[in-house]
Parts: sequence; structure tokens; C-alpha cells
Amino acid sequence: ADLECTLTVICNLVTKAGSEDEALEIAKLICAKLTHQPGEKPTLRIKVLFSLYNLLPSLSGKALVYRKALELAAAGKAAADCVVPTFKNIDAFVAYWGIGKPEQRDLFLAVTRILKDQKGMTKEYFKFLNKYLATFDGSADDADAIGAAKEEAAAAIIEFVKSSDLYQCDLLDMPAVAQLEKDEKYQPVYELLKIFLTQRLESYLAFQTANSTLLQGYGMFW
Repeated sequence: ADLECTLTVICNLVTKAGSEDEALEIAKLICAKLTHQPGEKPTLRIKVLFSLYNLLPSLSGKALVYRKALELAAAGKAAADCVVPTFKNIDAFVAYWGIGKPEQRDLFLAVTRILKDQKGMTKEYFKFLNKYLATFDGSADDADAIGAAKEEAAAAIIEFVKSSDLYQCDLLDMPAVAQLEKDEKYQPVYELLKIFLTQRLESYLAFQTANSTLLQGYGMFW
């Protein structure tokens, strides 16, 4: 409790700053200290970051502090439990902060990495994978970054195919997913999605016979 009080007092320094820019610089220093050893009392550190979030006047500062809280949440389940309830407000946060597409992309990716290890949150995980993948529109601006989305694109396909209660998806229309068609590692996963969404049972059975090891590797057994 003493440590929490001390940290809260330090956070209050941002309210004494002479300008918004100065407050942001102080916030960055506090964030750097709090995320330095993420495995040590991560829940306390996250609580302090949320206090800092509420004190900051700057919207870009709030976005930064929230992302730092997500970094700490990746340190373990107890820490993740502190931030998961806030995920339902992510769309409102994004609109409020006014952050651009690259920042949104980083945010959604950080959320998916936390949800991936949360039991009973498959639908939320799939939803945020979709949000992340949808930030790639296939434009020249995305050309360098889109290759980094292959693993998440494949993960979204696997979650969709494995799920018993996800009945529709826009994955085939997404450039981040379409790139898998020509990818040596993930091409069979793309083919599986295409079969699932556009072809008949016999096509799937033929795929299953030819790719049983792949399917077992992804935990898919029928």
C-alpha cells in the first residue's frame, strides 16, 4: 500500500506540469520505470498506470499509457485480468484518442496476444484478430507491414474453422489473409478456409486426407 501511495504521488506530478507536452514527457518517464521489470508486481503497476491515464490531459498520452498497461498485462494471468474488462471499450477508446491506423494495428495486436492465453475468450480473440487484420487494406502504404500479419491471419482461419459457433467471417476478402494463398508455409491453411467457405464436404474430406498431419498440428480432429 505504501508503494502504491508513493507511485500515485509520483503520477500526480503530471498535473503540476507547465504544459501538456511537459506532462507527456513526465508520463513517458513514469511508464519507462513501471514497465522496466514487468514480472514484478504487474497488477500494482497496471493500477498505477490507470491512475496516470486518468490524470493525463493529452489524448496521445492516454493512448501511450494504455498501451504500456497492455505490455504489463502480457506478463501473466493476474495482470491480464486487470485489463481484459477494458477491451469491450476499445472502439470507443480508439475514437476518443484519435489514433491512426498503425497505432490501431499495434493496439489490436497487443490485445490479441493477451486474449490468446485467456480461457473461454475464443470469440473475443477471433474478434480482435479480425480487427487487426482489417487494418491492412492492401494499399501501397501497407506493403512493407502486411507480411508481418501472416501468423495472425493463419490463426484467425484456424479459430474460425475450429469453432462450433462462429458461422460467418470476412476473412477471404481481407488482403492480409489473401497473401497466404501464395505463402509456402500457410498456403494449405488458406486453402482450408476457401474449402470451408465456398466448397462442398467432399472437397474438405479430400483435403483432410491429404493434410491430416497439418490439421492435427493445429489441434483439429474430426
